[in-house]
Amino acid sequence: MTPITIEHIKAARVLLRWGQARLAGAAGISLPALGNLERGAVSPRLKTLNAIRKALEDAGVEFLEGPGVRLQREVLKIEMLEGDDAVKKLFADFYLTLQAEGGELLVRGVSDQRFMKVPATREALVGYLRKVHQHPNLSAKLLVCEGDTYFFGKRTTTIYRWVDKNVFGHVPCYIYRDKYAVLLWGPPLRVVIVQNSSLAETYRKQFQADWKNARIPPREIPYRWTE
Repeated sequence: MTPITIEHIKAARVLLRWGQARLAGAAGISLPALGNLERGAVSPRLKTLNAIRKALEDAGVEFLEGPGVRLQREVLKIEMLEGDDAVKKLFADFYLTLQAEGGELLVRGVSDQRFMKVPATREALVGYLRKVHQHPNLSAKLLVCEGDTYFFGKRTTTIYRWVDKNVFGHVPCYIYRDKYAVLLWGPPLRVVIVQNSSLAETYRKQFQADWKNARIPPREIPYRWTE
């Protein structure tokens, strides 16, 4: 395995068009730490380099001698989560994937009322929204069933639109960055996360078309967030 250098890291960011913030978020390190590393101000620890390597390889980067970098074949990763903590891990992945540079979480087939009735999913939703409300560049768009008035969140970060009852699906689906995830209620509770940019983009375009045609609920519907 080719050892990675500071030059590898910089070249990989250019190849991916990533800023330092996105790489730091993906690797789970602080932005100042990455900045110091790239400037050569500190000697990087092996643990830090391994975290950066994993983040870049997960994004499709292959490290070459030289130093050099190139993109591997299209990334396709599938992860299945099962059990009461599956949704908590899913929502943690939302935040980890989006928080560095901000972005939208696109959701369809969901019912906030159902989420609030199940302790595990309620805890995951509330915990995620607390982080979203404190982040300046995170938001969500949700396509819910026509007539659903159980809106949980804040108007500043969460937008709902109604889909016709005859075409609404009751399987929650999520699109975020280069990932597409599905929640299967079970039992047991299962989550499938697929990381593939082409697949995510295809579902994103479909969501945007459906969003354009969806109905805007009346403004007077209250949002059920008390914190």
